[in-house]
Amino acid sequence: MKRHKSLYPLSHDHHHALVQAKNLRIASFGSDITSLHRIATHFIAYWDTNLQTHFRQEEEILLPVFSQYSPRGCQEIIETLKQHVDIQQAVSQLRKNIEQETALAGESQKLSALLSMHIRYEEQHLFPAIQEIVPEEALWEINRHFTEK
Repeated sequence: MKRHKSLYPLSHDHHHALVQAKNLRIASFGSDITSLHRIATHFIAYWDTNLQTHFRQEEEILLPVFSQYSPRGCQEIIETLKQHVDIQQAVSQLRKNIEQETALAGESQKLSALLSMHIRYEEQHLFPAIQEIVPEEALWEINRHFTEK
């Protein structure tokens, strides 16, 4: 299914997040500890300035609108929120590991895998479900909130 243009800002964010996840994954398998520390620290900065806002937009704008049109207990909403919590916990653990300079490779691999899986889930399951049942005007209202300053 082709992505509705109103969801392009989220898909654009997903692209950037996948690049960050890939960088973490590559660094965790083949980099020296100094490079891994630098890339993990860069990821935390990306989380703090971009990805955390993306999650908040999904939770405060996208999912509430979707819930208005979806059945009670919608699996896509439940799974998205669960994955958000898992990723937030992994980010917190990575932050702690950076500070303590321990287990960076393992935590970076874990976070990279969680984030990549989550993005695939949203692109392949959540967004198509939203596009299928949310009316066109509501999709554009969602987009308006994403693009406001």
